[in-house]
Amino acid sequence: MQNLEDITTLAIDTSCDETSVSVVSGRQILANELPSQMEYHSKFGGVVPSLAKLAHSERINNVVDQALKRSGVSMDQIDLIAVTYGPGLAIALEIGLKKAKELAVRYKKPLIAINHMEGHLLSSLAVPNSKKSSKSYIPKFPALGFLISGGHTELILVRDFGSYLKLGETLDDSCGEAYDKCGRILGFGYPAGPVISKIAKENRKNFELKTVKDNLSTKAICTNKSTGEVFELPVAMARSGDLNFSYSGLKTAFKQLVEGLSGNKLTHQKEVQGESSLSKEQIVAFCVLFEAAAIEQLKIKLAKALKENQIEQVWLGGGVIASARLRSELRKVAKAFGADLLYPYTKKLTGDNAAMIALAANYKIAKIGLTNLAHDPVSGIWLKDFEKLDRDPSLTF
Repeated sequence: MQNLEDITTLAIDTSCDETSVSVVSGRQILANELPSQMEYHSKFGGVVPSLAKLAHSERINNVVDQALKRSGVSMDQIDLIAVTYGPGLAIALEIGLKKAKELAVRYKKPLIAINHMEGHLLSSLAVPNSKKSSKSYIPKFPALGFLISGGHTELILVRDFGSYLKLGETLDDSCGEAYDKCGRILGFGYPAGPVISKIAKENRKNFELKTVKDNLSTKAICTNKSTGEVFELPVAMARSGDLNFSYSGLKTAFKQLVEGLSGNKLTHQKEVQGESSLSKEQIVAFCVLFEAAAIEQLKIKLAKALKENQIEQVWLGGGVIASARLRSELRKVAKAFGADLLYPYTKKLTGDNAAMIALAANYKIAKIGLTNLAHDPVSGIWLKDFEKLDRDPSLTF
C-alpha cells in the first residue's frame, strides 16, 4: 500500500488520434496535453490509422516536453511511467508504448501498462490542479461505471479499485459510433457526433418529444411544434431483459428514414459530401429525434442496472458524456434510485487522454505498491504484463 497523494505519474495515450501526455499527482491533474489530429482525418470522414501513427511519431517527443513544462515537474520527480496498451489502433498504440519504455529505461523509472477502458472508468475521480475545485469527488463503493464512447458502451460494477464486473456491453455498434455515423448521414463530416448534440441543444425547445411503448416495440417520437411534422425512431433493446446495448438497428432505421424522406439513396461518398437532400428544418428535427432515441436506451439500461444492484455512485466516462443533455437525463435516473452521478470535471477528460491513464495507474499503485510490479532484470525497469501486453487478470474489459 502507498499513499495515493504521494504518487506522481507521467502517462502516455496514443490509442487512436490523440497524442496525449499527462502528469498527474495523486488525483490532481498537473498537465494534460492532447493536440488534435482532426486536420489529418476530417476529409476522410474518420480516423485513418496510418496517418494517426505518422502524427503520433512526429509529435510524441514535443508533447512529452510540453507536459513536463506545463506541470512544473522534472523527470527526477516522476515516480512512475504509465502507458495505454489497449484497446485501440495497434499501430497507433505502438508509438506510445515505444516512447514509454524509452523514458522508463533512460530515467530508470517503473513502468506500467494500463487498460484504456479502466482509464475512462476512473476519469470522473480526477481533480484539477486547484484547491478551488468543487468536484473533488470521494469514491464510494459499490459504484456503477457507465462507459459511453466511440467504441464502447458498457456497464461495469465496481466493488473496489481493480475489482470490476462487466454487467452489460454493446452487442454491435457503440452509442458514440451511432452518433458519428448518423451525423455523417446528415452531412456533418468528422467528428459528427458533437454536431448532433449541439444542434439538438439549440433547437430542442421547438419540438415535442415522447417515448411510446406498445406490445411490440418502444419508439422515440418527435413532433415539430410549428409544422406538426412527426418522425419516429426505434429504441433498441428496451425489452431485452438484460443490460446489453445495440445501436446498429438505430443507425439503419435512421438511414432509412433519411432516404425515404429525401428519395436519395445514400452511398458512403454521398454521406462524406453531405448529400442527404434534406431541408434545414428536417436536419434539425432528425438531430433532436436521434439524440432522444439514443439516450432513451441508455436511460432504460441504467435504470435496470440500478434496480438490480445496490449502488452508491454512477461514474460516467467516455466521449459521448460530453453531452450535457445526456448527463442531465442520466442524473435523473440515478437520483430516482438514490445514487450520485459523477462525471469528469472537464470535457478534456471525456475523450481519449493520458490524464485518465495516469489516474488509473496511481490508484493501482496505491493499492499494490511499486515494489509489487514484476522486475525485468534485463532492462533494469519495473514492468507488469508489458512485454506480452496481456490483459490485467483483475479486469473484465
